[in-house]
Amino acid sequence: MGPMAGRAQIVIKGIVQGVGFRPFVYNLAASLNIKGYVTNTSEGVFIDAEGEQLSVFVQKLREEAPPLSHITGFSALPLPLQGYSDFSIRQSLDQKDSLPFTLVSPDVSVCEDCLHEMLDPQDRRHLYPFINCTNCGPRYSITTSVPYDRPNTTMSVFPMCPDCMREYQEPRDRRFHAQPNACPVCGPRVEFRMQDSKQGIQGGNAIPAAIKLLREGGTIAIKGIGGFHIACDATNDNAVRRLRERKRKNNKPFAVMAPSVESAQRFCGISDAEKGLLLSIRRPIVLLQKKNGLSLSDAVAPNNQFIGVMLPYAPLHDLLFRHPVHSGEPVEKPHFHALVMTSGNLSEEPIVRDNDEALQKLSGFVDGFLFHNRDIFMRVDDSVLRITDCAFPGSVSSSDSRPSGFGERKGDTVSNSRSIISFIRRSRGYAPDPIFLHEDGPEVLGCGADLKTTFTLTKGVFAIPSQHIGDMENYETFRFYEETLKNLKAVYRAEPLVFVHDLHPGYGTTRWAINEAERTGLKTFGIQHHYAHVGSVMAEHGLKNKIMGVALDGTGYGTDGNLWGGEFLIADIEGFERVGQFRYMPLPGGESAIREPWRTAVSLVIQAAQHDAADCLHRIGFFRKYGDTTVQNIMRIAQSQELSPLSSGAGRLFEAVAALTGVCDKNTFEGEAAIALESFTRKGIEEEYEVAFKDEKSYSVIDFSPAILSIIKDLADGQKKESIATKFHNTVASVIRRMVKKVARASGLDTVALTGGTFQNRYLLERTVRLLAPGDINVFINQQVPTNDACISLGQAYLIRERIKRNNNL
Repeated sequence: MGPMAGRAQIVIKGIVQGVGFRPFVYNLAASLNIKGYVTNTSEGVFIDAEGEQLSVFVQKLREEAPPLSHITGFSALPLPLQGYSDFSIRQSLDQKDSLPFTLVSPDVSVCEDCLHEMLDPQDRRHLYPFINCTNCGPRYSITTSVPYDRPNTTMSVFPMCPDCMREYQEPRDRRFHAQPNACPVCGPRVEFRMQDSKQGIQGGNAIPAAIKLLREGGTIAIKGIGGFHIACDATNDNAVRRLRERKRKNNKPFAVMAPSVESAQRFCGISDAEKGLLLSIRRPIVLLQKKNGLSLSDAVAPNNQFIGVMLPYAPLHDLLFRHPVHSGEPVEKPHFHALVMTSGNLSEEPIVRDNDEALQKLSGFVDGFLFHNRDIFMRVDDSVLRITDCAFPGSVSSSDSRPSGFGERKGDTVSNSRSIISFIRRSRGYAPDPIFLHEDGPEVLGCGADLKTTFTLTKGVFAIPSQHIGDMENYETFRFYEETLKNLKAVYRAEPLVFVHDLHPGYGTTRWAINEAERTGLKTFGIQHHYAHVGSVMAEHGLKNKIMGVALDGTGYGTDGNLWGGEFLIADIEGFERVGQFRYMPLPGGESAIREPWRTAVSLVIQAAQHDAADCLHRIGFFRKYGDTTVQNIMRIAQSQELSPLSSGAGRLFEAVAALTGVCDKNTFEGEAAIALESFTRKGIEEEYEVAFKDEKSYSVIDFSPAILSIIKDLADGQKKESIATKFHNTVASVIRRMVKKVARASGLDTVALTGGTFQNRYLLERTVRLLAPGDINVFINQQVPTNDACISLGQAYLIRERIKRNNNL
């Protein structure tokens, strides 16, 4: 754009609503003597401005935007002068017929200004658990439609008192058009109720009553921003074990909430990058290394070297640690070192969001409830992330596919060139942030997988992944899937032309897509599971040409009808070629072998030792441990194709080695044995085991039988489990390097995507990247979505979207 006239109409797209953008524009205009107006529309922020310093105004709009905003589009159209006499903020416009859309802000943590006011006895919001301002608080979870204005949120039922309305209407106030603005006079309230009581304690005594119960070892369901948590004192071993017996009934780790970084450092190590992530405005759960001599109960995260930690992100959370128990009593130190804060739900169901639903579903787990009466429109579980140290010079490519101003917000404090943020679960604080796809494209719905399900909508230049939906095992999860889809379609004005699903005919998302396509008359595409994994990395980094893909996970339906999971692919937008795999192993009893990986270990021993298998199993104590008859039965089942489906899954291999070594022989939750095996890895061990490569022309099958025999020998010789586990991990990393180099030489390709749930194993990912780094290979990994099955929907949507664009038809 050339020299600007004295007036311009400016349209700013992105996350620009509910983040203080209009007061920012108003105050900037006042400082530069700009006249005109600003308003929200369904497309974004619209500004009509004129004045002598218009060029400076336009420049500062881009450079000094509020910290919670993302600008993804900016246009300014010069126009003749209008003769405005002042600058005003006009009522929002919703242009439903014009099909534009604006991005919705995720929920963000309470800001320091609000916390300071909440703890100030002289402030009118002293100890008020719903304090917020334009720079903080709930967004996505309370937004019912766009534009983001109070009538379109669940705060619409709380008329503001005169004091709050004065703040809301004053452009120079921090709470100008803060849609959840409220105070004790006019806003939501908390209520504490014992599990067996119909009458609750409301107002100022509710939180002290909850604190008292927690101190006494009780368990409480707490309504937060995106749903309920179940909480207890994480240092009280009896309380944690009782919660595990009541709710979890397996060894899956609990997340904990610490009042501060300093408190968290009592029980885990925290790097600078991890500290930045903990303190960021998104406040995720961060996986941190446990310290020896834990002050927490061992039952918080059994058989796991990591613990998931978050800091308070809602004012109510801070008050659980800091609220005076008695009126006027100063709180010199937090009431708790840490609280267990696990999702409030029944097994495999979505997180509970309503008070009545909590009473119905959570009463069996808890001793009391801490309710509030601000409705949650969109349930959003906590995000889970970890810091991965694999951004070495010349190794991992981070071709930032996001436009200027897109990505980490100014309020995020993570900044370390060696550290990469890896998602385990992408939800509160991040959803529904979009992923930039560079170019316009058709609207497509990627329906996702069956475990850790998400869906992904594409609209314009964006892919919009949903928050974590969960495992598609029950009616409640499908309802959550459909209500979230309905909401995001409405917010983004998206009407998908096609549905993209997994090839597995038994997946709930596959059946849903086919049924929905039949109902609507739209078309469906099936995309192979591991190809979709690779496609998700391509989507994040804007890759369209042929690349190598390494997809390692537990299970995915293969084109040959077997279960894949140790895959080496060459892929592009049009399709993929499988150029290598881990050798198929029988899973004795199918699902039973996944739950009890010692059964798969028996299969691997039979493959490796053949006629000497029984002797090997005797040497490592399997007959003694599981019983002669049981082991002999499994040996027979393992040799029956009908009873033992074939799998090349890397996850199954890791779990079998965990069972073989006696580290863990049962999965009480997905991936437990593999996680336990990783916990035995140690730095400084460089040895590895031998494997066999069986090559046929351009195809390779990697046989781990020599490694299995060596592991049996090491066990018989009394080698430490730490040594065996580390050598096995080293072996897998070396296999990946060898295969990638081999495929690169044969194909001339120099780019590889590493993806799949097995790469949640930090030791494996970091070592693999380090082994590939010295060469001429460009390594790409998932960075904006999890590498587990939560990324499948993004890969599905991107591959078909780009294929439609390239072929110019459906």
